[in-house]
Parts: sequence; structure tokens; C-alpha cells
Amino acid sequence: MKSLNRFSWIVLINIFLVIIAGSVVRMTGSGMGCPDWPKCFGYLIPPTEEAQLQWEEGKEFVKGQMIIHDEALWKSNSEFVATEQYNPENWTKYTKHDYAIFNVFHTWTEYINRLFGALLGLFALITIVLATRKWKVNKWFLGLAIFQLFLVFFQAWLGKLTVDTNLNPYMITYHMIGVVVMISVQLLLIQLIKREKKQISFSTFSFLVRGVGLVSIFVMFFQIVLGTQVRQQTDTLFKAGVPRELIAENFDNMFIIHRTFSYLVIASIVFQFVKLYKNPRFKKPINYLISFTALEILAGITMYYFGMQAFAQPIHLLLSLLMFGFFVEIFYRLLPGLSFKK
Repeated sequence: MKSLNRFSWIVLINIFLVIIAGSVVRMTGSGMGCPDWPKCFGYLIPPTEEAQLQWEEGKEFVKGQMIIHDEALWKSNSEFVATEQYNPENWTKYTKHDYAIFNVFHTWTEYINRLFGALLGLFALITIVLATRKWKVNKWFLGLAIFQLFLVFFQAWLGKLTVDTNLNPYMITYHMIGVVVMISVQLLLIQLIKREKKQISFSTFSFLVRGVGLVSIFVMFFQIVLGTQVRQQTDTLFKAGVPRELIAENFDNMFIIHRTFSYLVIASIVFQFVKLYKNPRFKKPINYLISFTALEILAGITMYYFGMQAFAQPIHLLLSLLMFGFFVEIFYRLLPGLSFKK
């Protein structure tokens, strides 16, 4: 059980590492650093200089390798050695999008993000192997572990669509929703393992307390989705030439809704503090929730009043997902019958 518990935590930590890596990708504008998927410019290990993506006489090319030619991406049709003249019959134009720029920093930033995703898949697979050994203890261990690996592959597929559509905003939002589901599933697995490891004494909570706990999760989830839309507006306005210090003044009603929902989040935290804080099982998660909320408010103020600075955006996102995680954790602790094995 210790190994399963350990790797379940490793998977959860790795999910947040992927979130951080993805935030850095977006903050630096590196989302198209690798214009194809799963390879990067047709390479398993991406190029480190632009010369590797140029046609050159006598150069050896393998099938699927890419070059930038006439401001477009071209993929080699087979393995060959370049002749004296460029032969278009050896190449097929890459038509999934028209992005054909190489920036070594952007490329390797995106590539490292993908490596974190691959590592997450590996840890999720190991968790499945360990959960199989505990099949007789609780069949939900294996079911949740398999579902988590499915979510990893689903997220990878969404990542492919995001690249293929040149960072379509809707794809980015779907990507974020998938992350929220992954956090919820992994916390459920960890909670079930915890309850199998030791006998836990439960208190009975009213329907109102549990209802508010569940509503808090959905409010925070909706707040995160709204945040992705506000973030998209920020990027759009900045690309349109609006100075960062004036971006907040140009937000539409989406930002007002996003800010209003923050009051609901704070109200739910206050309610859970009043109702649950005296119970030792809830002190730690509530303390973390309050701390991350305070930091989240500070990050939001920093962005709004100091020009929507890029460095604050991934911090704001990470803190919101940590808050969501603790809302989920508190709700799971409110469910005394959470076992499912019988």
C-alpha cells in the first residue's frame, strides 16, 4: 500500500508540474515552439539551431523530417540525400497550420513541457501496475488509476489539437478543464488509499455543509473556466497593441463576472471555516485553502493594478488550481462512506 500511496502522490505532484510547465509555455508565447505533434519539427529531440531546418545540398533527410522553405513548413516524403537543386517532389507541404517560425527558446520550452507530460504518463502507468496488486483490497484503486491514464492520453490528444489549430482558444480552455478533472480523480484515489491504510473516525455533517462543499467545487471550477477567457482577452488585447497598463480598462463583462464569482468563492471559504475548522480533520486543508486564497487575491490585485504582468499570470493560474484541489479535498473528507469497495 505504501508504494501505491507514494506513486499516487507523485502523479498528483507531476500534474501540477505539468501545469507549471504549461503556464511557462503560455507566458513566454512558446505554444507553437514545436509546430507538429508528437515530434518536434519531425525530430524526437528538437533542433538547436535554424540551420538544421534548412535545405542544403548533400544533406541527408529521413522520412517525416521538416524544413522551413519559402516561409512554410515542408515534410520529407522519404529518406534521401539532397541534390544540387531543391526538388519539390521530395517534400509535402505541412497544411495543418501556416506557422513556420523557429525560435530555439520557444522550441525547447515547449519540448520540456511535453517531457513533463510524458513523465506523467509513465508515473500513471506505474500506478496502474501497483493498483493491480491491490485488486482484492479495493477495485476502485485500479479503476481510478486506469481512468487517470486515459485522461493523460486525452490531454495529450487535446495538446495535439491545440498545436494543429495554432493555439485555438477553445482548445486551451478544454485543456484546462481536463486538468481540473485529473486533479479531482487523483485526489479521490489518494483519499481512498488513505482510508484503507488506517481507520478514520468520522463526524456526521448536515446536508447543508456537504451541499455547500459540493457547490464550492463547481463555483471554483466555473471561476477557473472564466479565468481562461479573461486570459484569452488579455492575450488578444496585448497582440492588438494595447499597452499592458491599459488592458484591464478594456475588459468586457467577462471580467466583471469573473470578479463577482470570486466573492462567492470567498463566501464559501468563510462558511466552511465557521462550520468545519474546529474539527481536526479539516484544520490543515482549510489553513492551506485560506493561505492560497490570500496569495491568489494578491496575484489578482498585482495583475489588475500593475498592467497584467505576464509573470503573475501563471502564478494566478497555479494558485487557483491549488485552491480547487483543497475544495475537492475538503469535500471528500465530508463523505464518511467514501470507500466503494463493497
